[in-house]
Amino acid sequence: MEPPTRSCSIASSASNIACVALTLALAGVHCGAARIVPTLAANLASPSLVAQSVPLPLADLRFAGQPAAFRREVVLVQFHGEPSVAVLRVPAGAEAASAEALRRRADVDFAVLDTTETRQFSPNDPLFTAQWHHALIGSPQAWNYSLGAASVRIAIVDTPFQMDHPDLATNTVAGWDVDSSQPVASSQGIAHSTLCAGMAAAVINNGLGVAGAANCQVLPININGAISDMYNAVIWAAGHGVRVVNISWSGATNAVLEAAGAYLKTNAGGVLIMSATDGTGLQAGPNQPDVVCVSMTDSSDNFQGTLHGAYIDFAAPGYDIYSTTIHGGYDFASGCSFSAPLVAGIFGWMLSVNPTLQPADVFSILQNTAVDLGQPGWDPYFGWGRVDFGAAAAATVATLPNILSVTATNGQVSVSANYRSGLVYQLWRTLSLGAPAWTQVSATLSTNGAVVSLTDSSPPRASAFYRVRAVAP
Repeated sequence: MEPPTRSCSIASSASNIACVALTLALAGVHCGAARIVPTLAANLASPSLVAQSVPLPLADLRFAGQPAAFRREVVLVQFHGEPSVAVLRVPAGAEAASAEALRRRADVDFAVLDTTETRQFSPNDPLFTAQWHHALIGSPQAWNYSLGAASVRIAIVDTPFQMDHPDLATNTVAGWDVDSSQPVASSQGIAHSTLCAGMAAAVINNGLGVAGAANCQVLPININGAISDMYNAVIWAAGHGVRVVNISWSGATNAVLEAAGAYLKTNAGGVLIMSATDGTGLQAGPNQPDVVCVSMTDSSDNFQGTLHGAYIDFAAPGYDIYSTTIHGGYDFASGCSFSAPLVAGIFGWMLSVNPTLQPADVFSILQNTAVDLGQPGWDPYFGWGRVDFGAAAAATVATLPNILSVTATNGQVSVSANYRSGLVYQLWRTLSLGAPAWTQVSATLSTNGAVVSLTDSSPPRASAFYRVRAVAP
């Protein structure tokens, strides 16, 4: 199936801006490529070095060939007061030393290697380009770290989705019918729930269709729409390894569902996410602390079709989104119903990257990284802001223990890492990274502010590799 055609006014505008900026940067510079004469290392302190450089737009870099990690024999330098970044040709193998020497000059703003950067992760799902919301919220930046993991389960509470949909089946596991108290192992689905499931967990990078927010497991829980059904669905989920529950129905202000959310948080370290109510005007009712409620935005970050009020926590794309639907197909749809599972998928991704995070941790990360679209701070239309998956992912990764230093003294090895209170830290080692067999070390531990030090008092005589893990107590 070919992706649908969409207008590209935003992309065109961005291209025009880039062209204008480039034209301004090159104003007054004549066209044509200039050959670069090699600069000896001894001349890097010469007062006439500026004259030996060539403005980057005019530089003929063919002598250096195709760059690998960086372009050989090239240093990019900005001389103070010069209109363009310039190129200096230096001896092969002396690139890093030359850049360091140039940085010591008083007339140099910066000097760097011509490094080769990597393209941000772009999934091979052929209809991904129709999903404008991923670029807006920074999904590719998040996927640079991880695509999510099956260790986290996301429940879609609704009439069951199409479980054998080709773009959902790999991530789908059996669910539960709270009305008949029996498993749901197969379902042809309805459009509403299948669209929701795709927003959360359509398989990423499988060469097919679209991409969800995370490659977490997704499962259906069947209800008939009563508050009691929803409550029972959340309780069942909490007892069956589900950490994220999505309910794209009205009812987010209901005290019964607040009790369900509190149970999920306390007993499974999980979170209940609900859609706001479609419509216009004010939604009466309180904000329930243990129900994360999501309003709807469009591709321009405009608020769309949602009752506003105290119950809103976050906003997310849901207007004219593109996702999985029944009969193995794909379709556009609009509604708060689809904003909520997108956020559910983000929650699932964060919990899969760092399983020790608690709901309050994840909420705080989303709150601190959200794009503030309304009045400063909390807003009755956007809550704490439109979710920013890319920024939230970076903040999530920063919660993992990163090794800061390794020192070997007096026959002992001490490993320091960043520290968060409330977690149990472990030191592991292996003798080889080829086929690692990690062994937990009986280490002594000490903390100093945001740093934890773990000491291996009996390290092996041969070289060893260490890693630090943080687990929930």
